[in-house]
Amino acid sequence: MIAARKDDGAFGDPAWPVGTRPGQWRPAPPAFANDGAWVGKLKPFLLPSASMFRTSGPPALTSARYARDFAEVKAIGAANSTIRTADQTQAAIWWHDRHLAEWEIKRQLATSRRLNPLQTSRMFAMVDLAEADATTACYNEKAAWSLWRPITAIRLADTDGNPKTEADPDWTPLLVTPPHPDYTSGHTCFTAASMSALAHFYGRDDIPFSGYSADSGTTRHFRGFSHALAEVIEARVWGGIHTRTADVRGAKIGAQVTAYMIRHYFKPRK
Repeated sequence: MIAARKDDGAFGDPAWPVGTRPGQWRPAPPAFANDGAWVGKLKPFLLPSASMFRTSGPPALTSARYARDFAEVKAIGAANSTIRTADQTQAAIWWHDRHLAEWEIKRQLATSRRLNPLQTSRMFAMVDLAEADATTACYNEKAAWSLWRPITAIRLADTDGNPKTEADPDWTPLLVTPPHPDYTSGHTCFTAASMSALAHFYGRDDIPFSGYSADSGTTRHFRGFSHALAEVIEARVWGGIHTRTADVRGAKIGAQVTAYMIRHYFKPRK
């Protein structure tokens, strides 16, 4: 296994190219960090290419879709938003927790479904490999399009050429913006891959589960795998760190990675 992963690109150059033109990514306040670019160059575990699910790209800055995405995240994702509910705020913080409650979720599912050690190992392997390749695919997508984050887009909206967007130089998101481009969302890629892999493993979607976050101080409960995926797509907008299109298309890539895995790997041995 060690030999197979030699020189696979792990922990290489962490820096993303920094742009200066409208729409191009640049580090965001408060930390102005730049990190994680190597993930998009990592040799996939299952996919033949990290770019095999390349999208047509984010909406053009002058498009109506871009203006809708912009208006939504500006209104509901602001630190001082007056339309975001308390539950939406908690959800945004819960999904942003770097401790990743999904580890607790997998343990919980293994226990509640009474899996034996072999079944548990197989479940973890399927989910983790799908997650890893989905994250690589989405970071590869980030590198291809290098789209600025909402905080940059909103503060510099007077440069985007779209008459339906209005700049707010003081706008701040609820959550601290991660140190890499907006499109596509790595978190929705990751979650779509994990939830679709779990649904495949168990042969059903409607298995309830929950997870606790120390950051939000709350436990969130889900009716099933698609319920969790639907929430994270919303939560990244509620947190002010992703546009809806970045979330939706990220989730699509995650699902495509799992579908590829199902077609080509983890088959019964004869």
